[in-house]
Amino acid sequence: MSIAKSFYRPLRPFYAKLVNRRYRSKLFLVFLLVTIVPVSFLVAYAYHAIKDQLVRQAVDNVGGTMAQLDNNIENKLDLYAQISTLIYLDTELRNYLVNPYKKNDVYVLDAFDYINKSLYKIMAMNPNLKAITIYSDNESLNSDGFFIKHMEDLPQTLRDRSFQAEGRLTSFYQNDSANGKVILLARSLNYLSLNYPYGILTMEISDWELYSLIEKENKNKTIYVADENGDVITSSVRRPAYRNVAELLPGGAHADALNAGQPVYANIGGEPSILVEKRLSNGWRTVVVLPYDELIDQASDASRKMLLISLACIAVAVVLIYGTSQLMTKRFESLLQQIRKVERGHFDVDLRRMGTDEVGQLSFALKKMAVTIQELINDVYKKEIAQKEAEMDSLQAQISPHFLYNTLASISALAVAGDTRQSHRMADDLARFYRISLSKGKKSIPIEQELRLTEHYLAIQKVRFEGLFDVRFVLDESLLHYTTPKLILQPFLENCINHAMWDEEKGIGIVIRLAADGGDLVLAVIDDGMGIPRDVMERMRDKPDQSAGYGIYNVHKRIQLAFGERYGVRVYSRLGIGTSVHIRMPMTR
Repeated sequence: MSIAKSFYRPLRPFYAKLVNRRYRSKLFLVFLLVTIVPVSFLVAYAYHAIKDQLVRQAVDNVGGTMAQLDNNIENKLDLYAQISTLIYLDTELRNYLVNPYKKNDVYVLDAFDYINKSLYKIMAMNPNLKAITIYSDNESLNSDGFFIKHMEDLPQTLRDRSFQAEGRLTSFYQNDSANGKVILLARSLNYLSLNYPYGILTMEISDWELYSLIEKENKNKTIYVADENGDVITSSVRRPAYRNVAELLPGGAHADALNAGQPVYANIGGEPSILVEKRLSNGWRTVVVLPYDELIDQASDASRKMLLISLACIAVAVVLIYGTSQLMTKRFESLLQQIRKVERGHFDVDLRRMGTDEVGQLSFALKKMAVTIQELINDVYKKEIAQKEAEMDSLQAQISPHFLYNTLASISALAVAGDTRQSHRMADDLARFYRISLSKGKKSIPIEQELRLTEHYLAIQKVRFEGLFDVRFVLDESLLHYTTPKLILQPFLENCINHAMWDEEKGIGIVIRLAADGGDLVLAVIDDGMGIPRDVMERMRDKPDQSAGYGIYNVHKRIQLAFGERYGVRVYSRLGIGTSVHIRMPMTR
C-alpha cells in the first residue's frame, strides 16, 4: 500500500493542474494521449483486417459468380433435357423407330421422312445444336449416317452410362469429335409403360457455348469448367495451360478441402493464388483461380492511405481543438436547454444549425424527435376522429334509404297483388337483415352472422330481381367463428346486382368464397358480369377511393382502420369477363 502511494504521490501535482486547466487544454492533452500513440497499432491492425476482409470478400464474390455460372450452365443443360424429353414423348417417332421393316418396304421412306423433318426442325430452332443422333437397336431400320445410326456405332461406355441413367440426361465431353470440341448429351429411349429401352438419343453442343457464359467473368481471375474426371472442358482462357484441374494442385495437396468447397491457397505457375471449387448436379466442376498478390496490393495501398489520412486528421485536430472546445461547450448548453423544454411538454424546439458532427447530429435528432412526437400525437388524434367518422359512415351505409325504399315498395306491390305469403317473407327478411346489421351497436360480428345477413339481403333482392342472378357459397366452415366488421359483403353484392348485369335474359352468376391465406382470412365476391371499365379499374387497382365507389371505399377504410394498412379491399376485373373482389383481414375472434 505504501508502495502504491509513493508511486502516485509525484503525479498529484500534475493531476491537480490538469483538473484546474481549461476544457480546451484538457481536450488537447487527452487527444494526444489516446490518438497519436494507438495510431501505429491501428494502421497495423487495419492492414491485416483489410487484407483478410478483401480475401473473404473476393472469395464471397467468387462464390456468387460461381453460383450464377453454375446456374447458367445447368439452365443450358436443362434446355437440352427438355428437347430430349420432347423427342422421347413423340409417340409417332417411337413407332417409326421400333417398327420392323421388310426389305424394300416403302413404309421405311415415311419413317425417314418424319424423322428428318422432326429433327431438322429441332436443330433449326436450336442453332447451337451441332448434331442429333438416335442410336437404334432396330436392325431392320437402316442407318442414314446422320440422324439414325445402329447401337453398335456408339461406344460401349456411353451405352452403359446412358442405360444406367434410366432416362436422365447424361453428359460426356469429347475432344476429338467431327465437330471439334463438343459436349455429348445422351439419354436412353424406352417405352413409358414397359420401361424397355429401344434406343439412345445423343445431342452434340460446342464447348464455345459454355465459353460464352464465362468469357465476361474473367476479370482478375481464371475460370475452369471441368467434367467429373477433372478434364478441362472450357476456361476463360481459350488456350488453358492445364488439361486437367488436378494439375493445379500437384500431388493432390489440399484436394479434399477443394472438393469440400473450401478456398485453398496454392502456388500456381510460380504465383500465389486462391482456388475455389463448386460442383454441378451432373458431376461437373467449376474452379476459379484468384491471384493473391493483387489482393494484398490493394490492402497495402489502403493501409498507406489510412496512415496519411490519420496523420492529416491529427494535425488538423491539434490546430482546431482549441477553437472548437468553446463552441462545443456552448452548443451542449443550448442543446440541454432545448431538452429541458421538451421534457416540460413543449415540442416547438428552436435550434439553430449546429453543423454535421455528433453534436449537430444530436441536435438534428432532437428536433426531428420533437416533430415526430408532435406528429404522432396529431396522428393519433386525427385517426380517432377518422375512425369515429368511418363508424358514422358505416351506420349511414347500414341503413340505406334507397335500399329500404325499394324493399318497402316491393312489399307493398306484393301486398296489393294479394301475394301475402311472399310479402310476409320479404318483410321478415328485411327485419332480420336490420336486426343483424344493427347488432346492438357492435362494431364486429362473427363471419357466420355476416353470411346470414348476406343471405337475408339476397333473399330480398331475389324477390325484386326474380331469376336474374344466382348465388353460390364456397366456404371453409372452420373459419366461420372468426369475427369481421359487419356489412362488408353487401356493398359488393349490390354492385353485382345493379351494375354487373348486362343480359337480363341470361342473368348473372355470383360466388361468395371464404378461405384462409397464410394467417389471414380472404372473403371473395366473384361474378361473371360485364366487368369494370378500364378507366374506373385503374383508379381502383391500388387503393379504392370515393370516386371509384362509395361502398368499396367505405369497406376498405373500415378494414384498414381496424387492422392496419396491409389489409383491405383489392378489385380485379376484365371487361366482358367479370369481376373478383378480395377482402383480406386477419384471423380475429
